[in-house]
Amino acid sequence: MPKKIYCIDTSALIAAWYERYKPNRFPKLWEQLDQLITEGRLVSSTLVLRECSKQRSEELHGWLKPREAMFITPDETVQGQVDHIVNTYTGLVSAGREKFQADPFVIAQAKVNSYTVITEETGIGSLAKIPGVCNALKVECINLMQLIDEEDWVLG
Repeated sequence: MPKKIYCIDTSALIAAWYERYKPNRFPKLWEQLDQLITEGRLVSSTLVLRECSKQRSEELHGWLKPREAMFITPDETVQGQVDHIVNTYTGLVSAGREKFQADPFVIAQAKVNSYTVITEETGIGSLAKIPGVCNALKVECINLMQLIDEEDWVLG
């Protein structure tokens, strides 16, 4: 069975780095994530890198910058899916709101390529949240703890 490829959202990166799995406390997790990146199994949208550079995430952006190859520029197919998502799930991105503009790109990248979305957002019933839109589009969506379980990582 081929190994999954994951498309990670800004919220998962920021929550992991600053709140849940700080690198100084969970270095093994960051080594494992780095291994997924090296294997080409952890990707994201270029917009996620941009969001991480704008938010309170200087250290995280510093960690991501040398791993820039993981960030994919949307092609025409992904852009078409983004247009569909933005026009169908209008609550996902608010006009004029810069924060979380990458959300439809992450979902579209996953939908087009059969990737699994990683997000720390909750709200599978909300069409204004990543899990809800993923559910509506039949895109698998997990959080970081579920990734750890799926990959069978032991971080102790």
